Amino acid sequence: MAYPGDVIGLNNPGVFAIGDTIYQGEKLEYEGIPFFSPEMFAYLKNPNPSKFKQFRKGVSELREEGAVQIMYSADESRRDPILAAVGQLQFEVVQFRLKNEYNVDTLLEPIGYNVARWVTGGWPALEKAGRIFNTATVKDSYNRPVLLFKNEWNCRQIEADHPALKLSSTAPVVSGMQPEDL
Repeated sequence: MAYPGDVIGLNNPGVFAIGDTIYQGEKLEYEGIPFFSPEMFAYLKNPNPSKFKQFRKGVSELREEGAVQIMYSADESRRDPILAAVGQLQFEVVQFRLKNEYNVDTLLEPIGYNVARWVTGGWPALEKAGRIFNTATVKDSYNRPVLLFKNEWNCRQIEADHPALKLSSTAPVVSGMQPEDL
């Protein structure tokens, strides 16, 4: 039994996210927790196709736990998830846990970007901006566009070249959104 104000631990059957509140009574909705801009990016590859289900389940559950942000290339032909982290240790933890908890070996393919910015206004705003050079366009777990830049200078240059394009260093917080399993 738990009382108001208690902090408890629960096994997550896939319905809880970081910051969720369990309560009894009228529907209550808090603003979500923002995602901060990662600085390291790498494709996470599963070299063993027979372990696809374990790989996908492990990546999904680690994303739910907040172990690392997961993004995907906007190029639909590229299906490998992109790990987006603040430091190398997050990559190592994900690989360790996938190996030890899901029995899946993985490979990392680093991506040469270290600045991420969410596009305010979503895909329509990005399309309106037209062709943008020296960036990679990816989507986060909520299918929101994220631009990856090689460095801060490159980011500022794009902002100067496209003043109508508004970028944010934190993901927009939208209540009630659920991540997509891509």
